[in-house]
This record gives sequence, structure tokens and C-alpha cells, in this order.
Amino acid sequence: MTQHDDAPDLLRRASARLTVDEPDLDLDSIMRQGYRERRRRRATLTGAAGAGVAAVAAVLALSLAGLPRTEDPGPTGNDPDISEAEDLARSGYPYATQGFGTDAELAQLNGAAAAAFGQLLDDAGLLPDGQEPAFEFDPVQRPGNYGQTWLRSFASEVWPEDGETPDDAVLRVEALLPGGWTAEPGPATEQVFPQHLISASGSPWYEDADWTDELVTTELDDGRVVHAVDHECAYEVGVAYPNGTGLLVSWDMGCDGPSPEYAIPMEDFTAAVESMPQFEFDTTGLAPVGDLVEVPTGWTWDPAWGGSAESDLAAADTMDAARSALTAEHPEAFLGAGESMQLGANEYGASATRVYAATADIPFPDGDIGFDLTYYLPGGWIPGIGEPGARGLYPVACGGGYTCTQETDGGGTTWAFAVGPTGTGETAHRLDIVRFDPDGWAVGISASADIPIDADVFADIVRSLPAPVFDAEAVPVIPTD
Repeated sequence: MTQHDDAPDLLRRASARLTVDEPDLDLDSIMRQGYRERRRRRATLTGAAGAGVAAVAAVLALSLAGLPRTEDPGPTGNDPDISEAEDLARSGYPYATQGFGTDAELAQLNGAAAAAFGQLLDDAGLLPDGQEPAFEFDPVQRPGNYGQTWLRSFASEVWPEDGETPDDAVLRVEALLPGGWTAEPGPATEQVFPQHLISASGSPWYEDADWTDELVTTELDDGRVVHAVDHECAYEVGVAYPNGTGLLVSWDMGCDGPSPEYAIPMEDFTAAVESMPQFEFDTTGLAPVGDLVEVPTGWTWDPAWGGSAESDLAAADTMDAARSALTAEHPEAFLGAGESMQLGANEYGASATRVYAATADIPFPDGDIGFDLTYYLPGGWIPGIGEPGARGLYPVACGGGYTCTQETDGGGTTWAFAVGPTGTGETAHRLDIVRFDPDGWAVGISASADIPIDADVFADIVRSLPAPVFDAEAVPVIPTD
């Protein structure tokens, strides 16, 4: 029996929100590499993972596919005259696979942030003696309406010396490009489009916050609109500039500790944020979104769900039933224990796909074929498979070099097949099958082996798999504040 790495453990860290300096993702490359999440709006590809693990990452590429193709694809990022969108809030960008942002833009942001927040960082003890404040802004993309368009920004964080993850950041500065957001406060969630600049509920501290604080709005003489909210252990200020750009800055004084570690006055923080100038960013590619495909309301990341006793029990029960169906046809087959997880960025407001996953293999006369079995629970996606290199509202994407087909049978079930290239990579044969059930859930198999894979055999397996165990009465809810 072929042994696989722990797919659920790896995929719990997978992220749909990717920084723009990663290579174009397709099933082939992901199957060799997999991906690990860097929490809080950053993600990057890591080293090679086991074939079984990476295969799950390939099929669960998480809304990396684009919109259904239309006869008129509209403007592209190569058109020089599409940056003049009349309704900025209802506009967006294509996904930038090759990155965005110029050296001049990043240098300007780095310098302005150092000048604005250097004294506060020094006062809070976050600068070693004699060290000048240094910022390093990175381009960030977040999906609008489940990936039907994209929002762009540049973000930088300052951690304490002993900080280990982005969740340890004390200061976070994000400069928003025009498009896809509104200056009006509202729910801090990717479930809505346009998105809101700021929320009174305290989005960066959602795990521990159960309040809705007073949000104070001030209109400055130069046309800027400033929203400020004091969370007692943290501050957050959003600025909307006349040219359509925005700024969202947060300072965490130690919400996870018994007392503030990096205490500063709210008025000093607000003054520092207001000292940040208005920027002129390159908005090439910005265009009206137009009609949007209707997508069932999606889940947002919930720290109490993935890996919890209740969700893991449902995953285990689901895989027990799947194991019975599998061994009925292949008595020597192995299917591991199921585990629940949320795929997407682990932060409040980020869209997440809820899945159950397990590794498996089947002995055949010529050798074993390992595969990953994944159930997709309803919410935040529509049936279908995306085009190579595209990103959007489908839970799976076709990889570059793959032969991908999609069809809907007479019973309303949509099937997606992807056959991988042979003779490349670590394994010679790859096959991905996803069955989208009319009831809103889906199940997929991602197989890889050194021996030929019979597509009909695995299609029969997918066809025999029962529905997942989940609470159909529990539906995603969009926050109201």
C-alpha cells in the first residue's frame, strides 16, 4: 500500500488568496508542489509534497477559475484606456498572474509609512535602538463576488521581534487601489460586493471580539473621509481619498494578552494615519464588472468549524459511508479517516470552502494507484471546472497541459474530467474527476500513479459515493455590521 503524507494537515493551510509573485497555478505544478498558507492575506508556494497530498491541492485549487467565457470578454489589462471606470465601486481588475505595482509605487509607500509611523513604533518599543523604521509593501489581491473580479491593494506589517506569524503583527498598513470597494462602513466580508473599507466590529480581532464599537466618521477639508474605531485593545482607521484610493490601518496593542503591550494614544495613531498622503496608483485593467453570475452565499472562515469535534465527526461519518461504497467494488482498497477543513485565507471575512478530505489507494495487478477523495459542501461556488490558468467561482480549475471536459447528464449532475500529461513530473499518469450533485454538494477524486489509470473505473467509484453528512439547515450568513 502506498503511503501518503497527511493531506488534511497540509490543506488546512492552503489559501485561495495568493500574492502575485507566485507562478501561474495549474494542476500539474500544484501536484508537484502543493501550497501552504501564510495567514493574513499572504500565501506562497512551498516545496514538493507527496503525490497524494498535492493531488488534493490540485483539485481543491479553490476558486482559482474564472468566469464562464462569453462572446465579448470585455477589456483586458493590455488595453490602455480602461482605467477610467465611472463607478469605481462596481469595477474591478482581472487576476494578475504576472504581478502588479511598480518599484516607484512601492518605494513611495515604504517611505511614506516610515515617516508616518516611525515615531509611534519607537514610542511602543518596536524599534531596536538606532534602527530606522522599514516597511516592505507587497501587492495583495482579494476576490470580489467569489472571484468574478478582483480587488487590489498593497500591504505591509510590523511585527514584534519575537513575532512568528502575520497574526502577531502590531501595525498593519494597507493601501487600496480604486475599484471594488466603497467608503461606506459595513460588513468586513468577501461575501459582499462591493466590499466595505472598514467595519465597526473589528475585523482583525474577530476570534475574540463580540462587540460592535462606535465608529466615528470625519470629513476633512481636503475631501478625505476618515473612519476611526477604538476597540480598547486595538485601533483601526480607514481613509477614503478623493481620487478613489483608500487606506486601512490597524494597531493591535495586545488583544491576545492580559494587558496592552504596545499602548499608544488613539489620537496619536489617528494623526499618524492622517499624515499619509494620497497616492496615484497604476489602475491599468480596472473596468466595470457588469453582470454578475449568481452564486449561493458562501461561508466565511470560522475558527470554530474546521477541525472541530462536530465537523470532524461529520467528516468521519461521511468517509465511513464512502469506504463502504468503495470496498464493495474493491475489497482491498484503503481509505483513510476523513477530516474537515476550510480552504481559503484564515482570517475574518475571507471566503472559505468547506470540505472533507481523505487519502486512499487501490491495489491493482500492475501496482497501486493512490488518490485523494474530497467532498465539497454547499456554499460559495457553482458547478463547473475553470479554464487553464483562470481563477474565479468554481471550486476546481483545469491545469495547463491537461485535457479537461465537462458535461451534465440527464439527472442534472455535472461531471468534470481532467487527464494529466504523461511522461512528465514524478508520476506518469494523473486523473481528476469531480461530480457536482444537483443538491449542491460535490465529490472528487484526484489520482496519480506510475501505471495507466482507467478513467471508467474511477468514474464508477465517484458515481457510487454517497452524499456527505452535513447540516443542511446550517446556511452561510452575511454579517450585518
